[in-house]
Amino acid sequence: MERRDLVISGAGSASGGLYNLVKISGTGKVHGDIDCHDMSIHGTVTMEGSVKAKAVHISGKARMTGALKTEHAVIRGSVRIGGDVQCKQFDCHGSANVDGNLSADEVHIHGETVIEGDCDAEQFKAKGGFTIGGLLNAGNIQIKLFGHCQVKEIGGERIEVKQQGVTFLKKLLFHTGLTAESIEGDEIYLEHTSAKAVRGNRVTIGPGCDIEVVEYQSEFQCDPEAKVGTYKKV
Repeated sequence: MERRDLVISGAGSASGGLYNLVKISGTGKVHGDIDCHDMSIHGTVTMEGSVKAKAVHISGKARMTGALKTEHAVIRGSVRIGGDVQCKQFDCHGSANVDGNLSADEVHIHGETVIEGDCDAEQFKAKGGFTIGGLLNAGNIQIKLFGHCQVKEIGGERIEVKQQGVTFLKKLLFHTGLTAESIEGDEIYLEHTSAKAVRGNRVTIGPGCDIEVVEYQSEFQCDPEAKVGTYKKV
């Protein structure tokens, strides 16, 4: 079936279906599921359905009632996705809300991201704020704290949480840090993290941390400015 382009540059609505390019730079509404090669949103759009695309770029404001499946998602504006997100690369430089789970090879967060369910990735890198309602599971996790980050559980091979580039004034105005119930990994380095339990092979608890229990297998180091309730070798 031949794919055509869907372009809305003023105000309009369209039905879902098979498309080549979907470009909305005005105010639009799409009824039904969309299957397209490329999607570019510069205006305000509501999509009543799911979206399947090779690449999705959102620099405006978008709302999807269904799921999103794409190779590369770039968010520079704001988006709310009502279902799960499956992609190879997820880049958020703006604001993203995912009502389901997020599954990707690589996740890069530079803005604000809220994931109601789980986040599963090979690489997870964050320089902004995020909230994950379930489990963050990734092989390599790098979090640079520029805002408040909250997640229920973290599991990974290499986990690194550092606070960088935060001025004294920003510390007074905003709470920067990571809050989690449990953190488990092979190599763990934490700064400004609050958690009930941290379990790993090699564990380093840096400044600003408040950890109730640390369990380690081979190495444990603790900064004098950190607060650790109990620690034991297992």
